[in-house]
Amino acid sequence: MPAKQFPTQLVHTLKTHNGPVNAVTFSSSPGTYVLTGSSDRAVHLSRALPTEHKNHAPVETTSPIQKYEAHGYSVLDVAVAADNSRFASVGGDRQVFLWDVEQGGTIRRWSGHNARVETVQFGGEGDSVVVTGSADTTINIWDTKSNSYKPIQTLTEARDTVSSLHVHMPSYSIASGSYDGHVRIYDLRMGGTTVDVLAHPVTSVRGSNDGNAVLASTLDGRIRMLDRADGKLLKAFGGEGEGEDTGVDKRATYRNSELRIRSVFAKADAVVMSGSEADSHTGQAGVFAWDVLSGEVLAHVPAGAGVKAVSAVAWNERGGNWAGGCSDGTVKVYR
Repeated sequence: MPAKQFPTQLVHTLKTHNGPVNAVTFSSSPGTYVLTGSSDRAVHLSRALPTEHKNHAPVETTSPIQKYEAHGYSVLDVAVAADNSRFASVGGDRQVFLWDVEQGGTIRRWSGHNARVETVQFGGEGDSVVVTGSADTTINIWDTKSNSYKPIQTLTEARDTVSSLHVHMPSYSIASGSYDGHVRIYDLRMGGTTVDVLAHPVTSVRGSNDGNAVLASTLDGRIRMLDRADGKLLKAFGGEGEGEDTGVDKRATYRNSELRIRSVFAKADAVVMSGSEADSHTGQAGVFAWDVLSGEVLAHVPAGAGVKAVSAVAWNERGGNWAGGCSDGTVKVYR
């Protein structure tokens, strides 16, 4: 499926949360389920695609398969282990929870951060560690097999909130983005750190599958793709009037100036996709997809009236479908 054909058909709307959705992640391949975290303090497990999908009309689901409730404040990020048996969640209560998916309870609770925890990822052989980034400016690495309540390592280079992390296991590295305007890449084998200065608060980082590029979203309304080796700018996405020759609504403008908006690679790194804040022309938020090579907008998918932001998106490579988490509490799945 060439990058040009980006899926935009709404098939499923999840109306299970009572607050803005801050985190969306598919279960590991084949991505049958979707885990969502919300300001209503819960994590929900739902089927990504409806079991019955007649006459191509979108299906609405109002209750999840499973609710996971232990957080005392907003859930800000969720990560799922490769074997789908566990997931980790973090949020405003400064806690890091490791959950058993089937049992529905927590296996571990770590509380080594002293401000809200913004981001979580699994790492290590067999997902043996959990990596978290916090508004206390630190990154903590936790051993899931140990009963210790202390992190095995703390990285302290950031000068402001660590908003986003991406662990790339083939290269044993952690990419991090901070509101101090820096993208830092930690090489865990060599012990070195490379730093790229983007001069605007970083809300999202994501490494490409091959580990050669890093995608960084910043509050100047741009998404930059950087060469991981030397920090060179490979491509920038977002900006005025960029949809003009592509049949995309010219008035729709990618916007990210206030909120933590996530961006991801899709379609085997051929596409960049991101949620956005509502723009001044249409008054609603949406999801944008760009061709990685040309930089052109492939799709703009409005999230619907009253949606002020789509803050999290997730791509499911195996199914060729994707999901967006909206400020009105809905999660929308497209294929």
